[in-house]
Amino acid sequence: MKRKTLGVCRTGALIAIGVFLGRGAHADTTLTFDSDAASCTPPQMENPNAPPGITNFGNYAAISSGGVTVSGFGTPNIGLRWSGSPWPDTRWEYYNAPGTPWAGAVQLQDSFVGSTEELTFIPNNPSARVTVESFSFDAYYNDKERFTYQVSVVSGTNVLSGPTTVSYLSDATKNHPVNINYTGLPGQSLKLQLLRVPSTLGAGESEGNAYNNAVDDIAFAQTPATTFPAGPQVVSVTPPDGTSGLPATSVPPYAAIITNGPTLTVANPIQLKLDYSLVSPPPTVTSLGGGLTSVTYPGATSVGLTSGPHVYTLTYADNLGGFYTNEVEFITSFTTLPAAYALPPGSGVTRGFNFRLVSAYSQAFAFVLDSSIARAVAQLNGTLINTNTGQPYTNDAVLGPNPDGSYNVDTVINFNGDGFDEGDFTNDVLFPGLPTGGASWYSTEALLFLDLPAGYYRFGVNSDDGFEVNALPPQGVSGSPMVLGLFDGGRGAADTLFDFQVTTSGVYPFQVIYFQSTGRATEEFFSVTNLVTGDKILINDPNYSNAIKSYRALKPRLTHIARNGPNAVVDWAYGTPPFQLQFKSSLTAPVWSNIGAPTTNQTATVPIQPGAGFFRVSGQ
Repeated sequence: MKRKTLGVCRTGALIAIGVFLGRGAHADTTLTFDSDAASCTPPQMENPNAPPGITNFGNYAAISSGGVTVSGFGTPNIGLRWSGSPWPDTRWEYYNAPGTPWAGAVQLQDSFVGSTEELTFIPNNPSARVTVESFSFDAYYNDKERFTYQVSVVSGTNVLSGPTTVSYLSDATKNHPVNINYTGLPGQSLKLQLLRVPSTLGAGESEGNAYNNAVDDIAFAQTPATTFPAGPQVVSVTPPDGTSGLPATSVPPYAAIITNGPTLTVANPIQLKLDYSLVSPPPTVTSLGGGLTSVTYPGATSVGLTSGPHVYTLTYADNLGGFYTNEVEFITSFTTLPAAYALPPGSGVTRGFNFRLVSAYSQAFAFVLDSSIARAVAQLNGTLINTNTGQPYTNDAVLGPNPDGSYNVDTVINFNGDGFDEGDFTNDVLFPGLPTGGASWYSTEALLFLDLPAGYYRFGVNSDDGFEVNALPPQGVSGSPMVLGLFDGGRGAADTLFDFQVTTSGVYPFQVIYFQSTGRATEEFFSVTNLVTGDKILINDPNYSNAIKSYRALKPRLTHIARNGPNAVVDWAYGTPPFQLQFKSSLTAPVWSNIGAPTTNQTATVPIQPGAGFFRVSGQ
C-alpha cells in the first residue's frame, strides 16, 4: 500500500523557490529541501530514506546551501533535531525528483492517525532565542485524500502555541501554509509537533495515506542578530527525546554527556528534574576527560508513573555566567482496565477462542477497499458496500461450524495467508475460513476470554496489514470497547506493542480485529514476558506455563434479577446449554433445589416465594 518515489536528479540548473510565509523584516532560515543546483546533490549526503531518516540537516545555518536558504543573518546558533513517535517508523524522509510531485520536500513517513512528527530547534547559547515562523504542508498527489493535523509548539511537556487544527485535501500542491510566529525565551528549545488526527470526510474524500504527505519551506529565525560562542552542549542522552512505549512500572534511568568541558562549571550545581521536580538522590556527575562530563541517574524501580508524557530537565552553567537547559520527553502509555470488566477468577472452562473470517475476494478489485479498521468493522458487520452493485459485499469465506460461521480454535493466533512462516513466530497456519485462492480483501474477528491476574502487561500484535485489540465489557455490564492497541493501515509484517494495567484479577473479554488487503498476510497475538529483554510468548501457547491463558467457553453467570408482578425474571450469560436454574432459601441450606427442567434459554421466570432466596445456574 505504500506509495513512494525514489529521489532522482536532472542535469542542468535547478531553480530553488522559497515560499516565505508570514515573516517580518528580521533574518531567518528556510528549509526548502531543494537540491544544490551546482552539484545536483541532496541537502543531506547520507541516504535518509530509511531509519533514522533526516538527522544532521539545517543546523547552525549562516549561509545558504543545498536545501537551505538563508536570508540575512540566518540562524548560526540554532541546531535541529528531527524525530517522531512512534520511532523509528514515524520519521522525516527526504526525496527530490524534479519535474514530479516530489520536487524537493520532506516526507512525513508513517504519518498514521495518532502518530507525531517532531522538529526541535535548540539554541547552543543561552542568549539566543528561536522563532518558529511557518511551514507548508505538501500534499503531493491529487486524489482527494484528506489530512488533518494538530500543530503545536511545546517546550518539555508545556504547550506554548496551539494546538491549531489544520485540515486540507491532497491537491498536488504545497499551498497549505501554517503560520505560527512563536518566539521562545533566551536559550529555550522549541519543539514543533505535527500530530495526525482523524479527519472529518466530505463526499468522495478518503483519509489520507500515511505515506502521501510532506512538509516544505520550514521557516525559523534567531534573535538577536549576533553570533554567540557555542556553550557546553548535551551530545548524547538516554532516554532519547520522544521515546515512547516505556513501561510505567518504574522511572527510567537517565544518562547524558556534556561536551565543551573547559567552559562547564560546577560553581552552580548541575541539576536534574523529573516532571519539573528535582530527582532524589541527585544525579552523579563525573568528568570523563577529553572535555566531556557525564550525568547519570539510576531511575527508580519502586516508583510508578502515570500514563502520558514525562520530561527530564537537565540544567547546567558555563564559567561566563550562561545557564543551559536540556529537556527530553518520554512517553509512558497504558490503559487501566475497569474492575467491572473482570469476570470472576476461575470462570474459564474451555481453552481457546472463537474466530470468524469475512472475505470479499471474488468481488473486489485492486485497491478498491480501504486498508483501515473502519473497513474491517463494516466488513465483519456485513455493512461494507460494494460500489459496483450498491449492495453489501457477500461473504466468500468457508463458514465454520458455529451458528455465526465462526470456528472454535483451541491454540493460538499465529495465522498466515499462504501457510509459510512470517512474523515473530514459526509454525504458522492458514487463517481458518480462508477461501481457496482468496488471499486478499478479508477481515477477521477473534473473541477471547483472558485470565489476567492483577499486574502490568505489555501485549503485541505482529500483523500484515492492520489490527485493533479491544477490551470488552462482559455481558450484562454497561460499558464500551476500550481500544488497547491498533495499527490502522497497510504494512508488511511488523510489531505494534501496547501496555495496560489490571487492578482486579479476573477473566477479561477481548476482541482482536484484523484486516488483509493484498499481498502477504499474517496475524500473531502475543505477550511480552520480559520488559527488558523483550521476550515474547503467544497468547494461550500450551507449550509455555507462563503463557496468558485464553478461554472460549465460560461458566454461566447470573447477570440480572428483576421483579415482574408476582414473578422474578432471572437472566444469565455465558455457559454452554443445557442450563439448570437452582434455588435455596439460605446459603447454609445443605442442597440446592432445581427450578424447572434443564433449558437452552438464558432466562427464566420464577414465582416469588415468601422470605429470602438465592439463585444459581449451572451449565455444561
